[in-house]
Amino acid sequence: MNKSVYKGRVFLISVILMLTAFTFTGSGCRLLKSDKQSVAEKKKAEADKKADAEYEKARKQHFDHQSKEAKAMMKKTKKQAAKANKSRKRKAFSGVKCK
Repeated sequence: MNKSVYKGRVFLISVILMLTAFTFTGSGCRLLKSDKQSVAEKKKAEADKKADAEYEKARKQHFDHQSKEAKAMMKKTKKQAAKANKSRKRKAFSGVKCK
């Protein structure tokens, strides 16, 4: 009785291993290789991130090169613009669409 249970378990394990092996090899190793589209998307995302970082660096550098009066005026203008645009902003979960 012990030998038949042991043979049954070995057979079951071997069948499971063969099924998993066929699953991976049947897909043509597509699971292991990244496709061209995802590689291109990753490159684009990295390029966008780098461009955003460069833009932010240039913007901060521009701000730092301004005189004290110009900095104050830029700060005041930024606050006024934020105040003016506050009514135009859509609330996060209000369900009201922008017009």
